[in-house]
Amino acid sequence: MPDSLSRQLARWVVNLDAADLPPAVVDKMQTSLLHATVVAIIGAGTHHGKAAVDLTLAEESAPHGAAILAAGGHATRCGAAFANSKLMHATNQADSYRMLTHPGPCVIPAALASAQLGGATGAQLITALAAGYEVESRIAGDFIASTQARGFRSSPIYGTLGAAVATGKLLGLTEDQMVTAIALASTFTAGTNEGPRSGGREMMFHEPQSTRSGIMAALLAREDVRGSEEALEGPAGFYNAFTGNNRGELSYVFTGPQQVDFGPVTAGLGSRWELLHTVLKMYPTAGYNCPVIDLMTDIRRSHQLAVAEIERITIDMNWLETLYPSPAFPNPSRGQAIVGSTHYFAAYVAVNGAYPPLRTHIDPGDDSAAAAENHDAVLSLMHKVQTVGHKDRPAFAPRITIEMTGETTYQGEYQGNELEWGLDEEIVRLRPLFPQIRWPAEKLTAIVAAVRAIPGAPDAGDLIAAATP
Repeated sequence: MPDSLSRQLARWVVNLDAADLPPAVVDKMQTSLLHATVVAIIGAGTHHGKAAVDLTLAEESAPHGAAILAAGGHATRCGAAFANSKLMHATNQADSYRMLTHPGPCVIPAALASAQLGGATGAQLITALAAGYEVESRIAGDFIASTQARGFRSSPIYGTLGAAVATGKLLGLTEDQMVTAIALASTFTAGTNEGPRSGGREMMFHEPQSTRSGIMAALLAREDVRGSEEALEGPAGFYNAFTGNNRGELSYVFTGPQQVDFGPVTAGLGSRWELLHTVLKMYPTAGYNCPVIDLMTDIRRSHQLAVAEIERITIDMNWLETLYPSPAFPNPSRGQAIVGSTHYFAAYVAVNGAYPPLRTHIDPGDDSAAAAENHDAVLSLMHKVQTVGHKDRPAFAPRITIEMTGETTYQGEYQGNELEWGLDEEIVRLRPLFPQIRWPAEKLTAIVAAVRAIPGAPDAGDLIAAATP
């Protein structure tokens, strides 16, 4: 009988060495690390970010603990990771895997705190990040949409496991202990979709709490508690609880069959890297809007559009992107032509040529935060935008068709991998924003330098110094 999924994953994680990481994997982890660090600094200026930091310093301050980014101060391992996770998630610009999970706000703060407290080298930090991202992505895989349909929000559900694996790697857990860490993380994880469905904001603290839970799972695993061997695929295990069964029968999928097996979860570990499909969100909005914004920007750059002559804009997308958070529990406002919808962002770029990455996050229907350049023209045009969902179209692969008066038509299309860029492209996109970010220019430059050097750094000290007062 083959080893359990947890056993196979644990064995791979425990034996993973920095030398095993291909350059593309190292580059991707550097990219996410840079993105998360800069986003944390931006997030420190938000109400939610400040509240999380204040709470952490009031309840879990520790002079010799882990650093809280941007705000400064030190706290317990779990406290600092909680605060940093919140900062990385406060503006809704975290990285994303398959649209509905966000590894960065769970894996990175967990690993950063443990690397700092344990004196890990930069190479060890990158290796732990790769382990956490890869295991989370593989466990999530084709099961994400079915988890959403159960009423659970996929990002914290799978993020707890990523945080546990990254922390466990830095703690030096044995194979048996890593199996237990996965089992405990499977038990500790939580997060429902009622907020995204109805407009509640409790999801703002999903990832921070999942980060804390993942860290605790790894710490408790050192106590040599025996974890369930089949915690993931067992009859009453993780998949049964969060997808509805342990037979690979899916209720919803982005594309492809609704019956899968568990083989791909562990197949090709170390040779096929699922984490390479992580995308970076440059804009403070739902992930599926980001490729629409970029594609419309590309179209506007290529064509001089006379906005008054636009008759209709059609956006073909993956069907799940039009029924967020799930076809089982859709949020009706997401599919309407209202401020903060896909229609709005497409119209905004069509009118203005680009969308500001540092603009305040806008919830769908939140007119109070919507004042912007050419506001009336944007509102008028967004009612000419139509979104169409397709079951055979990949996520993050919109096609935009702009029909003009006089039968002229402009069209652009993405394949789904355009946002999977690496470190060089991330730096190109971030540098123009530096003058607008409330952080010393020399420190922002130092963050870039520290991330570039992290694979060979003796520790994460330079990065933390550049990202704290």
